[in-house]
Amino acid sequence: MRLIKNGLVLIVALALLVTGILFASKNTANYPIDLIFVQLPEISIAFLVLTSLLIGLITGWLLSLSTFMRIKTAQIKAERALKLARKELDALRISGLKDSKDE
Repeated sequence: MRLIKNGLVLIVALALLVTGILFASKNTANYPIDLIFVQLPEISIAFLVLTSLLIGLITGWLLSLSTFMRIKTAQIKAERALKLARKELDALRISGLKDSKDE
C-alpha cells in the first residue's frame, strides 16, 4: 500500500513539474511590478504566477497546520482515555471472575 502511495505521489510531482516547465516556457514575457511606492524591475509572468502559487501553498499549509495539531492532540487524548477505560474494564472483568469463584 505504501509503495502505491509513494508511486502516486511521484507521478503527481512529475506531472506538476512538467506542467510548470511548460507554463514557464510558454509565458516568457516580462512584466514590471508597480507597488504603490516602489516599482520593481521587470519579471517573467511565469515566475510571478508560479511564485504566487508557491506562496499560497505554503500559507495554506501553515494555516491548516494549527487545525491538524488540534485534531492530533484530541486524538492523543482520546487514545489515552480509551486506554484507561480498557484497563478499568479489564480490572472489572477480573474482579467479577474473582467474586464468582469466591461464592
